[in-house]
Amino acid sequence: MLPIIGIVIVPGILWGWVFYHAQRYKKVYLPLLLILFIGGMGSGLLALLLNHSVEKYTLFWPYAYWPQIIAFGKSISLFSTGFWFFVGFNEEFAKLLVLLVVVYPSRHLEETFDGILYAAVISVGFATLENFFYLNQYGLAVVITRTVITIPAHIFMSVPMGYYVAKSRLLLEEGNKKRFSFYYPMITIIQGWIISSFLHGMYDFLISFKMESMAYLQIVMMGGISIWMSRVTLYAIRRKMLGDSND
Repeated sequence: MLPIIGIVIVPGILWGWVFYHAQRYKKVYLPLLLILFIGGMGSGLLALLLNHSVEKYTLFWPYAYWPQIIAFGKSISLFSTGFWFFVGFNEEFAKLLVLLVVVYPSRHLEETFDGILYAAVISVGFATLENFFYLNQYGLAVVITRTVITIPAHIFMSVPMGYYVAKSRLLLEEGNKKRFSFYYPMITIIQGWIISSFLHGMYDFLISFKMESMAYLQIVMMGGISIWMSRVTLYAIRRKMLGDSND
């Protein structure tokens, strides 16, 4: 039992360690990261329940055959396609709840990079829980593949959502005086959730319909955008720190 737990948990811990050391300009509160990792695993259970509900109580399910359309040179079921996009929305919604409950009111959410980091850690916890189920169903080889491919994919998918959640919090603190300013933070959160959900649904769709090369290309593109967003936000932190030191 312990070797199995180690096989599943260790990759998640390693990815969490990578993100913990990804920044150099501010101290990160480690207990919060541990809470988010566990919360990410909990969000995986919620997502499992939501996905099961979609499959059981709607017309959308992964093996639906009719109606068919031709897309990407393949015959594709609309209801099956819809199911995988529902999966994307459900799983990112479950992660979003952890962000809103744990991170949004926290005093440790100070910069947009914080939102990116915290969303990444939640995603690592989420993917770690998924690995338990995949190890039981498909064996060790699939878990190893997921460690290299799927865990980073989960992280990259959630980066926009983490960024916009942090941006929403900053908008709220600024106390913008514009008309309808009360709604701007909420709209910003929804915007991030929709972007991450669409990216997630598209990846699941491509993998499910055996378009792996396009799915891997999407991961590379998402990874590039995530790295760029992280560098931009870290640069903003560095400039702020240099400005404060010069005052």
